[in-house]
Amino acid sequence: MGVFQLNLHQVISFYFLAKEQSFSKAAERLAITQPAVTQHIRGLEVQFGVKLINLKKKRVTLTRAGERLVPYAEELFNQAVMTENFLKSYRFSNVSVGIASPLMYYFTALIDHFKALYPSIRVSIREGSSLPLVEELLDFKHDICIVGVLSLQTERLRLFRIPTEEQLVLVTSPNYPLPSDTPVTWAQLASHPLIIHSEGSASRAIILHQFKKRRLKPQIGTEVNNIGLAKELALQRKGVAFMFEPNVREEVADGRLKIIPVEDGEIRMGAIDVVVNQGERLSPAVESFLMLIKGHFKDKFSEINLP
Repeated sequence: MGVFQLNLHQVISFYFLAKEQSFSKAAERLAITQPAVTQHIRGLEVQFGVKLINLKKKRVTLTRAGERLVPYAEELFNQAVMTENFLKSYRFSNVSVGIASPLMYYFTALIDHFKALYPSIRVSIREGSSLPLVEELLDFKHDICIVGVLSLQTERLRLFRIPTEEQLVLVTSPNYPLPSDTPVTWAQLASHPLIIHSEGSASRAIILHQFKKRRLKPQIGTEVNNIGLAKELALQRKGVAFMFEPNVREEVADGRLKIIPVEDGEIRMGAIDVVVNQGERLSPAVESFLMLIKGHFKDKFSEINLP
C-alpha cells in the first residue's frame, strides 16, 4: 500500500457542509473558520480532480459525486468519533506501571490500595530491570516507572525520588554449602554461582560494584528478571543471591531460605526513583496514582531536577 493521501479533516468538513448546506453553519459545527472549510473542500476537489459541490447565490448543492461521497464521509466521521472515544477512555481508565523487580515488595500493597480506591481503573504491571523499563517509558509503553536510582540522565524524564536505606542480604538454600553462622568473604563469594538480575538492573549495578572495588570477578551463574525466579533458583541450590531483606522475609522465617552473613557486606539501596515522561500531560488516573505514592511517602517524596 502506498502513502495514504486522504486528509481526514477535509472529508469531515465536506460531511458537515453536506449536512448543513451552509459554509457558515458547517464552520460553526466544526469550531473552525468559514475560510478554513472552503479551503478544505477546495483542497479535496483539487487533490482528486472531482467536483463535489455547486455554489449558487450562497446556496450549497451537491454534485452527483458529492452525493455518492456522503455515506462514505459519514462512516469515516463516525469511525473517527469512536476511535477518539476509545483512546480517551483507554487513557483515562488504564495505568501501565513498570516496576523494578526488587521493588515489588514495597509497592504491592500500595497498588492494591489504588485498585480498591479506583475499581474501574485497570492497572497493568510490568516487572523487570530498571534501565529497560525506563527506555520503554520513553517509548510510551508505560505511563509511570518505579526503579532504582536512575543512571539514565535525560531531560525527557520527570523524576521523583524516595530516599530509602533498605539492605541487600545474601540468601541461599538452607542446604547450600555455606555456613550461616560465619561471615563469608567477598573472595569466597567470587567462587560461587551468583543469581543476579539482568543488565540494566540498579541492584545488579550495586552488587557488581562491590566485587569491582575489591578487584574481584564474580561467577555469574544465572541472570533473572524477577524476584520469584531468583528465589526459586536459590531454593534449588543453583547459587547464591543478594536480595532486599523484605523480599525474602517470609521464606527466611519459615526456613526455606537462609541468610548468609558477608564480611564487610552491608549493602544498602540509596533511593527509589519514580519517573514519568517530561512534558506529557498525565491522565487523571496516572495523576491519582502518582499522588497516592506521594501521600504514602509524604515528606520523603520530592521532585529532582535532571540536568
